[in-house]
Amino acid sequence: MKAAAQSIRNRGFTLIEVVVALAIFAGAAAGFTMTFIQIITARERSVGNDLLDADLRAVRMQLLLEADIEEAEDGGELDTLSNGEAIWSASIEPTNVIDLFKVEFQVELSEPFDEGPSSYRETLYLLRPTWSESDERADLLADKREELESNRDFGSF
Repeated sequence: MKAAAQSIRNRGFTLIEVVVALAIFAGAAAGFTMTFIQIITARERSVGNDLLDADLRAVRMQLLLEADIEEAEDGGELDTLSNGEAIWSASIEPTNVIDLFKVEFQVELSEPFDEGPSSYRETLYLLRPTWSESDERADLLADKREELESNRDFGSF
């Protein structure tokens, strides 16, 4: 009888084993919860970034569609889908490379989505934009030809 009672007692868990198991389970649950929260937060940030990128692409397209360089530098306004009104401007400088322009592009957003940035600035290098003129191209080509001819030594051949 004592042997039967002792074998029944040995089949159960002690209080210490139960507490240790609960502590391990609680730690794992806390870790999974924190990971889940970080994933949700990153997803929300990603959605906000995607909306900002889409609106900036639309504003950038307005710059690229301008046919006149002065109008492109003056900029304009555009109602965006998720960031309110975008007011944009650009400063455009020709480079030493034919038909390549350096463009400093600025955008101010009236209602940034989810406390995002209210201003945006980037530098673009545009090759043959719509405001590129063929007479400027001819002048640049002539200047480059003269520079190359002056730097070469044709008498050494």
